[in-house]
Order: sequence, then structure tokens, then C-alpha cells
Amino acid sequence: MENGKKRSDRWKGLINRFQRYLIFLGEYLFLERPRGLDFTMRDTGLYQKSAGKYHGYSKTDEGHLREIFTSLDFSRCRRLLDVGCGKGVVPKEAAKFPFEKIAGIELQEELVKIAEKNFRILGLEKRVFCMQADAVYFDGYGEYDVFFFFNPFSEEVFEKVIDRILESRRKDGPLTFIYHNPRYLETLEERLRRVAPGRLQKTMLHDKRKNYDTCVISI
Repeated sequence: MENGKKRSDRWKGLINRFQRYLIFLGEYLFLERPRGLDFTMRDTGLYQKSAGKYHGYSKTDEGHLREIFTSLDFSRCRRLLDVGCGKGVVPKEAAKFPFEKIAGIELQEELVKIAEKNFRILGLEKRVFCMQADAVYFDGYGEYDVFFFFNPFSEEVFEKVIDRILESRRKDGPLTFIYHNPRYLETLEERLRRVAPGRLQKTMLHDKRKNYDTCVISI
């Protein structure tokens, strides 16, 4: 009985993934490509080059991003950094909300160029920007109070990045982490409890299209 359920769940997962890829391919071919845009097509080359330490680019669904941003308190959430921004879909959607500052960092130069082209075509180059940087060594975290992650790293790298963010935080200032597909959520929560015991506020959202959870966690 249990084996049958596992097989059924596995087939459902495969069917959901295939349907999702068809939808994303249609969005790229008919909505993006004719305008010179590319937010949708995946890039997993970095995963192979880094032996799994860096996970590459996969788009977060725009509808789910709007749900996430709508849930935020913009009296606390003012400056957004997308860590591992890829082709820039998160900053693009964030530009529709009242953030004071929106940026992304991305390790791969070719993806930064695609993001910058996307922003120029949409007239967003003065509203959002993307920087080429290794998240482990980036020294500008103190300029932001909201950090978006779509499971961009291995746990080892994720730990180092979270530690750098917390080391750079302004004293007692609010911080919000948006963690899509939160594979290492316990790692994040454990570190936040160290600096703000008893002050964690957590909301869970669900991306129906990709069947991923998103955790929005603030201190």
C-alpha cells in the first residue's frame, strides 16, 4: 500500500513538473522572446561547475511573488536584495511595490547581462539593478533589510551568507528573509534565534504552480 502511494505521488510530481515546464515555455516563446526578454528559461550550468554548491537559476512564478510582496509590512521592509537574482524576475516584480531600493546580486556574468537587458527593455534600469558578486564575499548587505532567496546554495554556502548578513545588520534594525523552497530553514531559524531570541515572526505561503513553500521570517 505504501509503495503504491509513493509511486502515485512520484507520478503526480512528474506530471506537475511537466505541466509547469510547458507553461513556462509558452510564456517564454509567446510573451517574452518577441520582446527580447528572458526571465523564464532555466540555467543550471553553475550547479554542475560548482559541484552543487551553487544551484543555478530557476524562475519564481510572478503570481507567487506578488502574493509574497503583498504580505509584507512596508514600514519595516524598505530595501530588498535578491541573493542569487539570476535573470531578474524578483526585482522586476518587486518594482511594482513601494520598496525604497531594489537590487540583486548574481555570480554569473552572463545572467547579470540578461537581467540588465530585461530591465532596460522594461524601462526599469533606474528603479532596479543587478550586481555581479559572490554572495559569500559581498560587502553591501548592511544597505538592505529584506533578503530574498530561492534555495540558491548548498547548506554550507547558505550558512556563510546568512552569517555575513547578520554580521552586517544595523543594530536592532528589522530584518526580513523571504526563503522560497526553504530547504535549509532550520539553519536560518537557528541563526536568527541567536541574535533575536523570542522575536521571530514567521509566515508560510505556498506556490501552487511549482508546489513549493515560501517562508517569510522577520526579526
